[in-house]
Amino acid sequence: MHSLSLLLLRLPALWAQALTALLVTLILTPAHASVDDAHSFAMEAAVPFVEQGFIVREDYWNGEIKSGQQLMIKHQLFKGNEYAFWLATANEGAKLDLKVFDDKGKAIEIDQKKAELWSTARVNPPKTGTYTLVFSLTSKTEVGLFWALAYGYR
Repeated sequence: MHSLSLLLLRLPALWAQALTALLVTLILTPAHASVDDAHSFAMEAAVPFVEQGFIVREDYWNGEIKSGQQLMIKHQLFKGNEYAFWLATANEGAKLDLKVFDDKGKAIEIDQKKAELWSTARVNPPKTGTYTLVFSLTSKTEVGLFWALAYGYR
């Protein structure tokens, strides 16, 4: 019984040490980017387009990409609609590149804008068909980068 009493007396001190260790770990652990964060930045990039009448589609693509790797997404676009694509990451210091090509491999962008965490491409397809979105993210410090690609039309 004597050793149990000593343990109970030391319990508050043990809890304080454990809590201190947990807080130090949380404070010193850097915040990590996520796919959800990347999608949030893509939606932030969409705001000026929405203000110009673009309708944001609910579906989007996302994932993790190796720094410098290119990904391609094929997507059906319709003549008469104008489209905006918003590529974003939550990894600071990443370079984003986004292009849209027709079925002959010709780039069809009207304009492109870039900021620290996102890149946009606005296109007006000359005909209805399948187009290819090609993008990459490059970082000097991160091996894997989280990304999200959303789009809208008007």
